[in-house]
Amino acid sequence: MQIQITSTSITLTDSQKDYINEKIEHLSKYEDRISDEATIIKVDVEKRKVRSGDQRITTQITMYVPHAVIRAEVHGQNVDETVDLAIEKLKKQIETYKTKKHRRDKGGKLMPESTLEAATKSGVTEMDIEQIVKRKKLQDVEPLREDEAVEQMNLLGHDFYAFVNSDTNLFSVVYKRQDGDYGLIELENK
Repeated sequence: MQIQITSTSITLTDSQKDYINEKIEHLSKYEDRISDEATIIKVDVEKRKVRSGDQRITTQITMYVPHAVIRAEVHGQNVDETVDLAIEKLKKQIETYKTKKHRRDKGGKLMPESTLEAATKSGVTEMDIEQIVKRKKLQDVEPLREDEAVEQMNLLGHDFYAFVNSDTNLFSVVYKRQDGDYGLIELENK
């Protein structure tokens, strides 16, 4: 595995970097493919200016493992605390990653059964797999401006809202970011 540690507005000590490396290397005991040489793990530690004194450090760990991306982002008061919390989140996500039965390769084809043997041996049943429990199909959707979509999202009390953008005529999703700002995702036609 390749571990890349970066920091913004904070200088990490050698002992902090060693601590991060040690914690991440420990994750390989949960899944063999994490220690694979193709796995890239990016750790971003950022010190932010916030009004209140707590949650000034943000640690984001992104793991590029075979056929998936696993990510955890945590806010806290110090680097060690945020690393520990992020590692705990990653452990849960690694368990989910191990038990996925319907993985696809980059081309969209289902992976061969041989790669799923570990999940079968660990006793995963159909009940363990997350399923979609509700579907919505929309017809005759009226295009909205971005500000109207944000307003609609806030009225519904949701963190995101899918709509057709009246300016671009593209399917779009507006979402609320953790910092309180808004983001926009657009599906670009080829």
